[in-house]
Amino acid sequence: MRMEQLLSAQEAAGPRAMGTAQGVPMCNCPTTCCCWRVRSRALIIPGCQVLLDWVCHTLTGCHTKKLNVTKDVEEKLWGFLDSILHSKKLQSLIKEGKSINLRFTIAQVINDFIASCCSQQGPPVGVSTVLNCCQGILSIPALSYVYTAKLEMMVDLLNRLSTLTCHYLDSEEPITPQVFDVLQMSFTQYLQIQRQQVNPNRVFSHVLSHLFLPCLLLRHSLNTRSWSKEDDGRVRYNLSKDIRSKTETVLQMGLFQYELLSSYKEELLPEKDQTEKKKGSLKTLLKPVGCILEKLGDSSSFDSEIYASVVTSSLPLVYKLFLDSYCKDGNQLVCFHMLVRLFDCLQTTVLQKKEDSATLSTWGMALFALEQMLNHVLCHDVYNVAVDRIRHAEIQYHFYRKLSEMLVYNPCTSIPAWFRCLKTLILLNHLIIEPDLDDLLSCAWIDADILDSRVRKAQEILIGNLLQTYAKLRQFSKLFKEILTVVCRPATDELREPVLSPGLTEKLSELLLELPPNQILDIWEMILEKYETVILPDIKGDSDLALKLFSLASVLHCLLFNMKTMDNNTPVPVLVRFQNLMKKMDKVLNPSFKIIKSHCACTEPDVWIQKLCDASLLLFSTWLEVDTATSLNCSKYISQLGSQTISTGCSTEGWDLSLFLEDKDCWKKVVNLSTGPVSKYCLGLLCVQKMKQILMQNKCPSETDLMNLQAAASFILHHEGDDFFLTEYEPWDGSASLVNEKCFPVAHWHLVISNLAIIHLYMSAEDTNRIGKILLETFLSSPVEENQADKDTGITLKLISASLLQSGFFPEMRILQCSFITSIIEKCAMSKYKDLSKTLNLLCARSLSWHEDFFSAYKKGLPFSIANKTNDKSSICLANMENASQHILSISHSHSFVDFSDTDLDHLRSAIECISILSPDSVSPSDQSRCFLLLLRLAIADCSCQTIRLKSTCYKLLTFLISGKHSNAVCRVLYASDILEIALSSLLTSKWEFGDNTDLQKEWPHFIQMVQCFLESFIGMIMERKQSSLLNMEKFVTFVVNSISNPASSVWHFRVGHLLLVALNTVCTIISQCLQEHYSNKQRADSWVTLLNKAVVKMGTIIHQCLKSSDYTQMFPSFFVSCITTLLEAELIQSSLMGISSDKAEFKNIELYGGFCSQILRELYCAEGQVEFLKVALHYLKICVGVKDIQTSQEGLLIAILSSVKKLLTGKWISVLIVQSIENELTELFIRLTRSCTHDEFHIMMTLVLQCLQVNNLWKQDYKEPFAGVVLLKLLLSCPLNGDNGKLFWFTAPQTITSLVTLCKDSCKDRLLIPTIIVPVLEALALLLRQGETQLTNPHHVTLSFSILLTVPLDHKKPEDYYSVFLGVHEVLFSILQYHSKSMLKAVPSFLSSFYRLVTSVMHEGRQKGEKAGTPESDVVLQCARLVERMFTYIAAKTEEFTVFSAFIVSQYVNELQKVTLQPVVKKHLTEGIFHILDLCIDRDIKFLNASLQMGVREVFKELYKDYNHYHKTKNQGEEKYTA
Repeated sequence: MRMEQLLSAQEAAGPRAMGTAQGVPMCNCPTTCCCWRVRSRALIIPGCQVLLDWVCHTLTGCHTKKLNVTKDVEEKLWGFLDSILHSKKLQSLIKEGKSINLRFTIAQVINDFIASCCSQQGPPVGVSTVLNCCQGILSIPALSYVYTAKLEMMVDLLNRLSTLTCHYLDSEEPITPQVFDVLQMSFTQYLQIQRQQVNPNRVFSHVLSHLFLPCLLLRHSLNTRSWSKEDDGRVRYNLSKDIRSKTETVLQMGLFQYELLSSYKEELLPEKDQTEKKKGSLKTLLKPVGCILEKLGDSSSFDSEIYASVVTSSLPLVYKLFLDSYCKDGNQLVCFHMLVRLFDCLQTTVLQKKEDSATLSTWGMALFALEQMLNHVLCHDVYNVAVDRIRHAEIQYHFYRKLSEMLVYNPCTSIPAWFRCLKTLILLNHLIIEPDLDDLLSCAWIDADILDSRVRKAQEILIGNLLQTYAKLRQFSKLFKEILTVVCRPATDELREPVLSPGLTEKLSELLLELPPNQILDIWEMILEKYETVILPDIKGDSDLALKLFSLASVLHCLLFNMKTMDNNTPVPVLVRFQNLMKKMDKVLNPSFKIIKSHCACTEPDVWIQKLCDASLLLFSTWLEVDTATSLNCSKYISQLGSQTISTGCSTEGWDLSLFLEDKDCWKKVVNLSTGPVSKYCLGLLCVQKMKQILMQNKCPSETDLMNLQAAASFILHHEGDDFFLTEYEPWDGSASLVNEKCFPVAHWHLVISNLAIIHLYMSAEDTNRIGKILLETFLSSPVEENQADKDTGITLKLISASLLQSGFFPEMRILQCSFITSIIEKCAMSKYKDLSKTLNLLCARSLSWHEDFFSAYKKGLPFSIANKTNDKSSICLANMENASQHILSISHSHSFVDFSDTDLDHLRSAIECISILSPDSVSPSDQSRCFLLLLRLAIADCSCQTIRLKSTCYKLLTFLISGKHSNAVCRVLYASDILEIALSSLLTSKWEFGDNTDLQKEWPHFIQMVQCFLESFIGMIMERKQSSLLNMEKFVTFVVNSISNPASSVWHFRVGHLLLVALNTVCTIISQCLQEHYSNKQRADSWVTLLNKAVVKMGTIIHQCLKSSDYTQMFPSFFVSCITTLLEAELIQSSLMGISSDKAEFKNIELYGGFCSQILRELYCAEGQVEFLKVALHYLKICVGVKDIQTSQEGLLIAILSSVKKLLTGKWISVLIVQSIENELTELFIRLTRSCTHDEFHIMMTLVLQCLQVNNLWKQDYKEPFAGVVLLKLLLSCPLNGDNGKLFWFTAPQTITSLVTLCKDSCKDRLLIPTIIVPVLEALALLLRQGETQLTNPHHVTLSFSILLTVPLDHKKPEDYYSVFLGVHEVLFSILQYHSKSMLKAVPSFLSSFYRLVTSVMHEGRQKGEKAGTPESDVVLQCARLVERMFTYIAAKTEEFTVFSAFIVSQYVNELQKVTLQPVVKKHLTEGIFHILDLCIDRDIKFLNASLQMGVREVFKELYKDYNHYHKTKNQGEEKYTA
């Protein structure tokens, strides 16, 4: 008890008591005295060894029960050991090489403690400290020998840690990384020891006895853990994967060593196959496979709940590790026998009785394990069909046959793995499943009832692989013979599923394009034979036969619709057979229609007659489509309808299809019995075919033809009803055979829209209006549509309508487009708002001909009252539009508003947004005016702030309409100034109090932008018309000025000020542009100046008042800067018209301009994320340069602007993309600066640039300074530098080039600097070299560039970075080649080396990697290949300089070409480029290349030279023949 008292006293007294005589006397226990100091990480005596021995001895005594201490004391002892192991003193002693020993017994104590923790419920107490101790020991090589010296000890630790980790993973507590870190470190240590072992049997024994099951259980726990947010992310994403990988490595290196292969062979192979029997080491394991399977078969090793799961997940792993180790050097037979043994284990442990419903989930796991093992067989090429048949008497084949029989005779169609197992067997050898092919087709396809989407996908993959396999073997007809046999069997279920699902239809259509036509014709013939001999004779009253008939019809429909169409290139025997089959199909269909005709109609048709109608109509429409398509594509084909024409006395009912087959009575009976969705859809298809046949006659349509066309169009449109789009529906996959009740609305709408080009010409006005209404309703999102949006597996109503509205064909259907716009107006004319509906009803009267061009008479200047007197409807249209416009004007004057609900606002927004899908140029003048008046009316309807989104949408769409070619049409019914007054008056009288509604506050900037865009577009349109533009502008400015209330009054609101600023800003901008055109009419120019002056005065007043408002900060700053800029520019234009220069003019708002300029200079670098503000601010600074009294001195202003821009470019948030977005504004600013600056100021600029380009900035980790310096240099290069400033710049150019070279070479060490420094340096260097053609006279300064080009990294980069660097290097080379050819002559090898890096890089990146074309990577490589081709062309143009090196260039190219296989598009460009270099080669060069190139490279060169002679040289010689 003495130790317990001492430790307790130490803990209670703390460090202060340790140094005093008070408290517990510690002088008699120096060892305990040191404990506190160790715990506080301040070990002050060199007694680490003593302390370690003491604490290890004490803990061992506690463990062996020789010392009787409490749990608390034991925990403190562990903590003491942890403190020593992690103390800095111990670490320093070890680094000094001091010898520190640890007792071996402490390792056993730790192992036992971890083992005891596994049995506790919840987190074990004290285990964290023990794990820290274990981690400390393993991490110190001088101490880890207690584990590494004894393999058994390390194995035991891994066993205990794995079990403890499983204990943690199986609990619901959050996972922490400690135990995983220790386990990872233990695995690492063990693997090092395992590799050093020389006795494979010993390693096998240890792994199998102690690690095999724990590792499998650990892997299972890691795979099945349901990770939560509380779990440590490093464990979930990193450590767990690493530990899982290490467990597999431990098992593979322990159980499947190469030295044990002979033991596995001895156990697995039969006597006759043991070619290496009695060879190798005498110390072989007797039965390694038996030992492994015995461990797996022992159910007592795991909990019964997880036993099956662990075994099924472990068997594939064991087989994978076995294959990875031994599946080479002809050991495939051993690997197969291993599979047999593992499958036997799977059977005995899991696959016992499938009939028991409780074992269905177990069967699922077992099938998943079997699938994985079969996939391993496939991936490792274990099964070679020829070798198995010749050498091994088909032993593998017979095993896989048994597997196939087991799967087929025990179908598990609810388990995806069952389908995948069969798929893998097919891929191994189709002969495996061929004896059971009919049963497989029945249970896995024809009679399978599958609802789960995952199972459906697995089924489609299986059947798809089956179809693909037989297609490749050219045995498709053989497979379909079995399919047809199964289809014609008695059905196991009355409601048999459709034979072809959407996925299988798509797969079959792909395969049919590759099949020989004779095989398709064989299948066609078989289907017709079954149809004629098996189904049709006994179909009356037999629903089962009718279902089979429809299955055959759907298969034949898919077959004929997706096969290649016959054309003039088709072999004659094939065409003859095709012709005969078309005749036979015609004859086979006749009995079907006769049965239908003879059937007595009843109230509800029987199932068999419905299915007979479905099948007959489906096949007949398919036959008709094929006949028509073949007639058009193949002149040798004789159409079956060739002799039939429509007589003038023919019936004009839409459903009458006697043109094609039978008589009218038969078709009347067919229509009456066709109540199913497939029949109705096929009748629509046949009516479309009827219309096509009439139109394809070689004559002008007669009145009877027109009546037939109109009747057919009406039947197509109406045979489904008018409200089909309101019913609930499902997406449709596009196949006629899969049309059902739920997807029929989609199929019918698709039929109408896809054939609208034919139908719309013969629709009545009512039908046109109906189609327009349905178009709008289906395009707008509905609840039904939203419920189906997540499926995204087929065609929907909205998708069909959107495709029509977005097509280029829709604007050509002017009547339909007009009807669509009328429907939009109708939807907005809500009756509960009388004033609104009164206006809009005038614009959407269905009885009027809105599509007619009733504006044409008014164009000639006729008044409305006498326009179009001959056409009453046109006159009414004009009158309605005039009345509606006057009503809108009166409402804007009376301020009569409505109060929309939130639902109404959403309803209106969704309706008017449909206007944006139209093409503004395609909208007629009348429709454009109607839409304009609609939007104008809605914009002024409600004055509440809740309508801000509706108003934004209205002004956005008004701007959209103004962009059309009939934008001025609305001015024929309403004056332009009145439109502006209407728009602005409603805005100024609206209530803009948002309160605490942050959503509305965020919407305000966007709303202001939309209003500004509208005003700019509309006023711009007024100016373009040049019709009373001055009068309209005077009226509008007068209205705006009169609308400005006293800022001191209570009516004033800062948001009203914003709106007034928008109006005045737009007016000033437009008038300023107008004045810059220099009107010859002096009086007119004076009028514009007067108008501008009035706007400037009021605008300055409003800006002052808005800035005083406390809420002005809610507005985005770019708006105010833009207004100030416009105001300053307007005053400058006034001064220039008066002949006063900017540096002498007096400005009305000079204090305002100076204040804004100073504020911008101070805060420019703080504008993070405000690109628009940066643009307008830089533009404002450009205007300020040269303006008098902006600052105390212009010299100070220029330096201040330069400093502010430099500070902006060095900001942490600035990026390359931001600089690119403001590059134009920066360039314009610097052009103005360089023109206005003095020589001294330009000297300051150059000094600042050179300071930024110094390489010591990189050494200080300051990457923004060099970036800013390069950008400033590029800006200076964009300016026209003349006189002394130009001389100064080019005088410092050598120093600049040296700085760029040094900067770039240092930056190449860090790939993160590629976009920020390396690429800009290359761009700046290229610009410098181009502009310095006459200035850079020293060749050394030019050739310095090559040191950059030879060091810039060209590999392992993102596509965008790769292209930027590639383009930069190319541009520098081009600048040297084009502008410094004399300097290049002294450094041709460096030039070619730099260019060769580009060629090598693009060939490496452009090699074939299995990637699809069109990816970002392939597009980038293609662009780079074009650059290389261009450079080859430039080099070839420099004949004198490069003739000597042409053979060298070709040699380098073919040497690299021999190493890679290029993508065709890349190779095309590179080959075209090298052909130009071959033009420089003379015969001596070609002989030299043939003699000097190596064998493989020489063959590549010969092929290249052959192509050169064939394609390029002959072409050039042909061109030279006609050259003077």
